Amino acid sequence: MRRTWLPAILLMFLIAGAAAESQAASRLLSIRKSSAPESTRVVLDLGGPPAYEIHSSANSPILTISLQNVTLPQGGQEISIEDQIIRKVKIDPGEKDTAKVVFFLRQPTRWKVFVLKAESGKPDRLVIDVFRPPGEVREAVEKPEGRPSAQEPREGKAPSVEVEKPAAPPPLPAPEGQKAPSGRAEEPKTPPGRAEAPSRAVPPGEPKQKVGPPARRVARLLEIRWWSAPDHTRVVADLEGAPAYEILAQTDPLVYMVQLRGIILPRGSQELPVDDPVIRKIRIEPEGREGAKLYLSLVKPGRLNVLVLKPFENKPDRLVIDVSRPDLEEKEKEQRQFTRELKAKKKRIVVIDAGHGGDDPGAVGPRKTLEKDIVLALAQNLQKTLDATGEVRAFLTRRGDYFVPLNDRVKIAEEYGADLFISLHANGSRSRQTRGTSIYCLSLKGASDKATQVLAQKENESDMLGGTSLVPARKDLDTILLDLEQTHAINESLHLGGLVLSELGRVNHIQFSQPRQAGFAVLKAPEFPSILIETAYITNPNEEMSLRKNSFQDRLCQAIAVAVQKYLPFLLVKEERPAPDAAEGQPKRKGG
Repeated sequence: MRRTWLPAILLMFLIAGAAAESQAASRLLSIRKSSAPESTRVVLDLGGPPAYEIHSSANSPILTISLQNVTLPQGGQEISIEDQIIRKVKIDPGEKDTAKVVFFLRQPTRWKVFVLKAESGKPDRLVIDVFRPPGEVREAVEKPEGRPSAQEPREGKAPSVEVEKPAAPPPLPAPEGQKAPSGRAEEPKTPPGRAEAPSRAVPPGEPKQKVGPPARRVARLLEIRWWSAPDHTRVVADLEGAPAYEILAQTDPLVYMVQLRGIILPRGSQELPVDDPVIRKIRIEPEGREGAKLYLSLVKPGRLNVLVLKPFENKPDRLVIDVSRPDLEEKEKEQRQFTRELKAKKKRIVVIDAGHGGDDPGAVGPRKTLEKDIVLALAQNLQKTLDATGEVRAFLTRRGDYFVPLNDRVKIAEEYGADLFISLHANGSRSRQTRGTSIYCLSLKGASDKATQVLAQKENESDMLGGTSLVPARKDLDTILLDLEQTHAINESLHLGGLVLSELGRVNHIQFSQPRQAGFAVLKAPEFPSILIETAYITNPNEEMSLRKNSFQDRLCQAIAVAVQKYLPFLLVKEERPAPDAAEGQPKRKGG
C-alpha cells in the first residue's frame, strides 16, 4: 500500500514545486537596444514570461510600460539612448515585484510591444519598437554605431545594455492599453535581399554630406497650449529641445513679438484664437531654415514674462510665456482687501486651495481622471458649503484651470486675511490597492515618516511641473522659524487637522489615525493654521469612481465644514500686526 502511494506523493510535490516556480517573480537579465533609420528597438531579456500593461496619453512624448511579477536585481536605472527617436529609458522598481519602464521620446509617435517566448538558448523577451513619426525632418546622429553613452551601465554590471543589429520596422502598433498576447509572436525581420535604405540616396562619386553640431541643436515645436487666469494668460510651447529666444521691441502696444532661433515648425504657420481677457490670438510663423517668430495679440497693453523649463518627469522642454494685465491684477488685490470689512463684522475667513492646475495635472486615475479637476470641483463645493453656514466666508486661491505657484497661493491667503487655510488634493500611488483619506501639517523638524517626506517632495515639485514665474518669491520662512508664532500656527494646524480627520472618518476609510507632518511649502504661512487634505486615492479604481460622484464630494465637503465650525471657538481674536521700526529693525509695540 505504501509503495502505491509513494509515486503519487512525489508527483504532488513536483506539481507544487512547478507551480511555485511559475509564480516566482522573473528577473530582468539584460536590456538590449538597436537604432535603425525608421525605428528604435529595445529588448528586455527576462527570466520568465512577462505580464505587462501599456500606459500612454494621446500626443504624449512619454510611453510607460508596467511590468508585473518581475524583479530588478540592480534596482532602478536610467539608460541614455540619444538616437533620433528615443532620448532615454528609465526603469524604476515598484511595489511587490512590479517595475515601471518609461520611454522618453523625442516627440509623440507610434509604437508596438510584443512578447517572444524562450527558444533555442534565448530567454523570454519583451520587445518594444518605437517608430519615426511620418513626415519627420531627419537629422544625422553623430553617436558611433554600437558605442555606449557615458550614462549607460558598463560591462560587468547587470542588467547590462547590449547593442544588437538594427531591425526593420515591424507592422503597425497594437492598440493602446492592450495586454501582452498569450500566443507566440515572431520577431519581425528584414525581408531577404532587401537592405536598409538610407534617408537619402547618394550618387556614386558624390561625397557624403556631414551634418555638424548645429543640426543637433535644432528644436522642433510639438504643440502650443494656453491657460487663462483672472489676471493673466500663460502660453506654453512644447518643444523637442530648448530654443534660443529674444523679446523684440514693440512697434504696437497691443502686440508682443518673440524671436525664436534654432527651431523648426513641422506644421508651418499657425494662428490660434485665444479670446480671453488678456490675449486675442497667437500666431507663429517660420522664419528662415531654423527660426520662427511668435506674435501675441493683446486685448489691452500688458506685461510680458518669458522663461524656459527643462524636461521634467513627463514634460518636454517648454517655452513659457506669461502675459499679465496690471489693471486686472490690481482689481484682484482690491477684491481681496474687502475682507477687512467682513472681519470687522466678526466673519471668519477660510481660504481654500485647489492643488495643481494648468500644466500640472497632479495624479491621474485609471480612467484618466485628473486630480486638478477633482480638487477644483471640491474647492468650489466646499466654498458654497462654508458660506452657507453664515459664520464663515470662503475664498479660492484659483477659480479655474490655471497654475498658481506655491508661494503665490500663500500670498493670496495672506491678502485675504485668512483665519484658516485648507489645501485640497487627491493622492496617488503605484499600487491601485492603496486607499484612504489623510491629513498633513507643516513640520520644522523633518517628516513624520519616509512616506510623508516623499509626498511632501512630490507636492513641492508642483512648481517644476506648472512652471514658476520670474517674479521674486516671498522671503523664505526659514528666516523666521524662531518666531513663536510659527510654532503656534503648527500646533493649531494639528488641532484643526485632528477635528477634520475625525469627521472625514465618517465618509471614507482613514489611512492614518493622526495628521502627519513634513515640509509642505504651501503650508508655511505663520499667520494662520494650515492643513493639506489628501481626500482619497485617485489611483484606486473604487476611490476614483467615488471622487467623480457629486454625492461623495458633497459628503466630503459637509464633513470638512462641520470640523471647521467645531474649530471656530478656538480661534483667538488677532490684533493688527505692528509695523517694523525702521530705525531699530524691531516691531513697534503699543505704549511706546
